[in-house]
Formats: sequence, C-alpha cells, structure tokens
Amino acid sequence: MTHEPEHLSPQGHHLLSRRNFMRNTGFSLGGLGLAHLLAAEEAQRAASSDKLPIRPEINPDQPYAPRGGHFSGAAQQVLVIYCPGAVSHVDTFDYKPALEKLHGKKPPGLPAVTFEGPTGNIAKPFWEFKPRGQTGKMTSELLPQMGSLADEFCFLHSLHTQTSAHPQGENFFNTGFTMEGFPSFGAWVTYALGSECSELPAFVAINDPRGLARSGKNNFGCGFLPASF
Repeated sequence: MTHEPEHLSPQGHHLLSRRNFMRNTGFSLGGLGLAHLLAAEEAQRAASSDKLPIRPEINPDQPYAPRGGHFSGAAQQVLVIYCPGAVSHVDTFDYKPALEKLHGKKPPGLPAVTFEGPTGNIAKPFWEFKPRGQTGKMTSELLPQMGSLADEFCFLHSLHTQTSAHPQGENFFNTGFTMEGFPSFGAWVTYALGSECSELPAFVAINDPRGLARSGKNNFGCGFLPASF
C-alpha cells in the first residue's frame, strides 16, 4: 500500500491534497443525494397509499389539532376511574376456582418474599360467586346489583404483571410499564388523535382530595412525549 506524501503549510499545518479533497467531498455529496432519494421515495409511497402513517404528523404550533385515526370509533368521551387500593378483583369480578381448592395452603413454587415479608397462605374469596346474565359471567355476592348488569359491562382479564409493589403496579396499569418515564392513557390518546377543542386541555385528571396515588403524577403524565401532551 502506498501513502501519499504529506503536504504542510508554511506554519506546519496539514493540507488536503486534491485527491483527498475529491474523495471526502464525494462521500458527502453521495450521502446528500441518497438522503434526497430516500425522502422522495417515502413521500411518493405516502402519497400513493390511502393508509394513515403509524406515527402522527404533528404541527408544533398546533399540537392539539384533530388527527384522524386508523379506525372510526363510536366513543366521543372516555372517563377512566382509577381506584388504587380498591376492593380485590378476586372478591368481585375475577372468578378463580383454584383459590377454593388451595385455600389455607402455601403458594406453589419457591417461597416468595415481598416488602412486607414472606407471603402468607392462599385465601379463597369471602363472597360466593354465581353466573350472571345471559353471558353467565361469574360475579360475587358482594356487588349483586352490578352483577345483575353483567351483560352491560366489558371485563378485561388479560392484564397482569409480575410486580407486587403498588407504585410499580400503578405505573404498569396507567402506562404499560413498571418503570417511570412513560406516557399515560390520556397522553397517548392526545398524541395520536389530537383534540376537537384547542382552547381547553385535551384531557384532565381530577385527583382525590386526600392526595395522589403512590406513583404520583406518573399516573397521568406525558412521560417522554412533549409537554403539550
């Protein structure tokens, strides 16, 4: 391999040779040309497709401008009532027959230790479960009137987490992650769809007069999204 001789200025500074100059600028111009071609290709693909982009196009001067969704929704307003420390799900709407079989026994698997110490024995529900409505949804006798309206509710039993700590569980429920710094329900919806009213906040959080939940403002914060959301 041959090396080009070094060219020095009278002050001893290294100078670019004509060959090196052409090679370096050629790389830069080639990169600019490639970026232009890719941008044009992406614009052409977006123009020829009727599908909305996955990431919404947001005007920084009008972050709340309405943006169309991928699907038409029937709901116009959504009210989320989050009750930290509420009654247990296994005593109300989440029927788990295995709890009755394992009542009074230690949980299977390795001994678990929580912040409060070792876990206790398994306890069955304190109220009897019965099928309700035409769907036969199993609900407990604790809330008989709500049980009579079982066909009118939508029950989601697919959400679960491995943490037993309340703050991390709250983060997971409201953001999808046990760690802090992720957007909440309202922030994600506002980011994706905008708002029909630009003079009012896209969503509001009304706290309990007794104080915030354990994870604080993470329950309704914007996380890593811009502060507008």
